[in-house]
This record gives sequence, C-alpha cells and structure tokens, in this order.
Amino acid sequence: MGLDLRWNTALRDLKIQVEPKESGRVRRPLSLVCAIFALLGTIRSAADTPPTITRQPCDKSATIGEQCIFQVTATGTEPLSYQWRLNGTDIDSEHARTSDYTTPAAVPEDNGNVYSVVVSNSAGSVTSVDAVLTVPPNEVFGTAADGSVLHWDVYTPEGTGPWPAFLLIHGGGFVAGSPTSNQEGVTICRDLQVAGYIAFAVTYRLAPPGHLRDQTSSGHAPEQYDDVKLACRAARADTRCNGLLGAVGGSAGGAHAAWLAGDNSTTTDPPWSGQDRPDVVIAMSGPYDYLDYRDDINNLDAFIDEVTNYCGVPATRHPTPEDAAILTANSPVTPPDATVKPLLLFDSTGDTQPYYEQDDMVAALDAALGDNPPNYEAYTISCNDHGFKLWLDTITETGETVKDRTLAFIASAFAAALPAITTQPADQTVIVGRKATFSVIASGRAPLSYQWRKNGTDISGAIDSTYTTAPTRDSDNGTVFTVVVTNSLGSVTSNNATLTVTSALPPTIATQPSNQRVHVGQTAKFNVMATGTPPLSYQWRKNGVNIDGATRSSYTTSPTTQEDNGSLFSVVVSNSAGSVTSNDATLTVR
Repeated sequence: MGLDLRWNTALRDLKIQVEPKESGRVRRPLSLVCAIFALLGTIRSAADTPPTITRQPCDKSATIGEQCIFQVTATGTEPLSYQWRLNGTDIDSEHARTSDYTTPAAVPEDNGNVYSVVVSNSAGSVTSVDAVLTVPPNEVFGTAADGSVLHWDVYTPEGTGPWPAFLLIHGGGFVAGSPTSNQEGVTICRDLQVAGYIAFAVTYRLAPPGHLRDQTSSGHAPEQYDDVKLACRAARADTRCNGLLGAVGGSAGGAHAAWLAGDNSTTTDPPWSGQDRPDVVIAMSGPYDYLDYRDDINNLDAFIDEVTNYCGVPATRHPTPEDAAILTANSPVTPPDATVKPLLLFDSTGDTQPYYEQDDMVAALDAALGDNPPNYEAYTISCNDHGFKLWLDTITETGETVKDRTLAFIASAFAAALPAITTQPADQTVIVGRKATFSVIASGRAPLSYQWRKNGTDISGAIDSTYTTAPTRDSDNGTVFTVVVTNSLGSVTSNNATLTVTSALPPTIATQPSNQRVHVGQTAKFNVMATGTPPLSYQWRKNGVNIDGATRSSYTTSPTTQEDNGSLFSVVVSNSAGSVTSNDATLTVR
C-alpha cells in the first residue's frame, strides 16, 4: 500500500506538458528517462532505514604506552559509514572510518580524551555517546629479584588523602597472559576509587616470561607471590595510604590474593612477614588446591596445565612425590592458620575454574579457624562469568551485586582492623590503703599497645591491658583513669573509670572471749568475734604478754598445768584504722 502511495505521489508530481503548434514546432514531453529516475529515487528512499547504534562505545583505560580499541555496533541500510571523533573533531585517518578504532600508544596527556563516532548511510546519520579514555598515572613500585621493574596504575579518589588502599591483581599469571589489567579490572579500580579507596593495579612477573618487560626469571612459584608481597609492602609505605590495605584478584590473581590472606610466614630471603599482607582480601575464580584433580570436569587438563606451569613441574595427572610437594607448598589452601585475614570468595556455576576449587578453599579456612568464628564468605553466582567479569553479577542469596557485597565486606573488615575497645574499664571502689585494678579489652590489627592515664596524664610504665594502682590514699578519691589503645592504624581512648576511696572502719569486738574451765592436762580454747574494715589482724596475750604465733581469731592453749590456773587471756584486734583490745578471759585449771 505504501508503495502505491509513493507511485501516486510520483505520478502526480510528474507534469508532462503539451503545447499547441507554434511556428511549426511541437514541445515534446519531459524525458521519460528523467521521470523514471526520479520515481526510482523516491522508491529507494522509502525502503532505506537510517542507522541505529545497538552497542555504544564504552569508556576505556590504557596504561601509558598501550593502545586501546573503541568499538560501535550499528544497524541500518548498508553501506554504513563511520567517522570517529576525538574531542568533537573528526580524526583524519582511514583507521578512524571503520566500526573499530584503535588509539595510538597512550601518553599521560591523553587522559580524559573523549571519543565518539558518527554512523551514516543514505537515509541519515546518528552520533554515539561519548566514551572517555582514562590514562592513569603509571608508577614504579619496586624491582623484582631478577631486575624486573614492577609498575602499578594509580586510581586516586577525590579529596585529600591519605586513603585506604587496594591492590588489584590481574589474572593470566599462570599462562603468560597480559601483564596489565583488562577492562573489567579497570571498572573495579574505578568503583573502588569512587568509594573512597586509592587503587593500585599492579604488574607482576608471569610464567613463562616474555610478556613483562625486563623479566628474565621463569616467573614460577613463588616469584609471583613475592611480587604481590612487594606490592603490599610498597602500598603500606606509600604516603597516600592511611595504613589500611585490601587486595582483589581474579583468576590467577585470585589465587595470589587468597595466598596473601593466609600467608603468615616469616622468611629471611625475601624478608617477608605476616605484616606484608592485606587487611581484607577478595578472590574471584581462583585456583586454590593445585593437587585436586577430580576427573568429573571437562577442563581438567587445562587446569593441570595452568597450575603445573606456574609451579614449574611437568603437566601430568600423576605427579611424582617431589612435584606433588611443590604443588602443595604453593597452593593457597596450604598456609592459612587462625590469623587468616577476612576473605570474600566468588565463583560461578559455569566458571572455567573447576567447581570444587572454592570448596577446597572454604574447607581449608574452616580447618584453620577451628572454633573461632568464620571471617570469610563464599558465593557461587548463577552465570558463566569468570574472574573480574563477576563484578556486576547478582548474588542470589543476598540480592546484591558482587560489587555491592564486596564494598560492604571491605568496610566491615577495615572497621575491624582499627583499634576498638570492646570492654571498657569499670569504676572501682577501695578502702584507703588498698590497691585498685583497672582493665580493658580491645580489638584491632595486632600489635595493640596501651597507655593508662590518671586525670589525663600518662602513668609511667602503665602499658599493659590492666593497671594496678599503688596503695591508695584519701586524696585518690575521685581520680579518673583512662587508657589509650593504639595500633599502626590509629588510636582510641576509653571511657573514664572513676576511683572511689573510702575510709577504713576501726575494729570493734562484737563477741568477747569468755572464761574457760579445764582439768589439768586438757587444752582450753578462747574465741573472739570482731568487725571493721578488713583485713583484721589478731594478737593473743597471756597475762599481758604476746603469745608467739597466736594470730588468729581463736587461740587454743597447750595442755594445761596447775600453774596455769588464774591466767588471763586477751586479744588485740587491729586494721589500718586502729586497734582494740578485748576484755580479759580467765582460765581456771582444776
């Protein structure tokens, strides 16, 4: 029907003029050829579809010296033509007239460049959204043992630092992948940056070498671990870091991240310790047990190729005992103990990593933590994504994205690393002359240090979690005690604890010793009951003379003789407030 209307319109617009004879000539009709061409053009225009962009170009990030590719996908009547633009100006290059555009090697000045593309055909044109190129500062953070210069890309948040820091450990280390982060890793760095963390996307040696400039060593275990440990130490020492450090790794980088969480060993060459690791770790799709070769997966041989290549042993399902020992020693399931750092694990139902690897890591964590409460979470996402591609996927159990769960987990772990007082020191009441003991219970990254204060002034030598005063005096009444708990991340001051000193009550005899009657050879027992501020002390007397060793509230004589008849016994009761002497009690011996 539409075609008929177009025909009618074309015929209506076509005017064939005929004139009467004049001067013996007749004006001919307009050329039929022209009319037909006009009609065909109208029909062709009616059938053409203008271009529509179905996939917009995305923001990209490139390390200094790298190229990146911007891409667009469009539909519409062919042929489609493309013209890429840089900051609103057409790029004068044949390479900028295709659906893909590859930038020149990035330089720092390219940071913030805006790319777009105009897609055209005979029916019209459309312009894409802007895509921004980020060229983060690229810095050297260290040199590996073989002389390899190690770099990181830096994503700095807004505002004034220092900030909590995060390492991004890319994948590909076991199969000689890219020495830098992919675009999914860049997205994670940007999201961390927006959340207020300074992100360092690190390079490390690969196995086998050939992809990282200057690398001459094999890249086999434990060289890659050493490189990420070096990155941990460098990040903590960086003045832009406030002392809090996390790490996120995907695929082989996930294995490295999990290793960092559990490795509490101290070595001399290289000189690592348990302090050279993050406070919190996120591991995505990592291999964790390099000897778990279950044959119920399709990609077992590929898994074996990766982990054996990294460990520098032959790829076989049946390693020798010596090679098995190497694989075990370098598996992330091996080092964890009760000091393992908080660890968040992700994989997917269709992951290229064997499905049981995350289960192996969870079992190792349970064994390491024993009766301690778990400080890890593990999720399997219902999708086929692997590594950093999981970042925007949704967790069925919580309804959160991997990104949102990660940011919440990080915030909780960082809060736990800061010094915090879990049990405040309590007020104490003592009697003058007695000592008072104050105590505090605190949490946070070890080691924790303590400094007790009296009325706001540090007490010399009072540097333990408990503090006992000197014997109190009346002037100590109302004194305020606090304690400052400190670790490498900061300090926290306790609530006030007040010391109340009460006066001692002098002793009072409530029940006097009574007279006693015995036969010769029998013993006699005298008792007294007294009140007053403890401790009470006693000294019994015979005929006014102290009896050696008679220092209790009761006194029993030796077997009596006739000479003891008529003896007088009394007791002096004392405390810090004074003393009192009892009445005499008479001993009668018959």
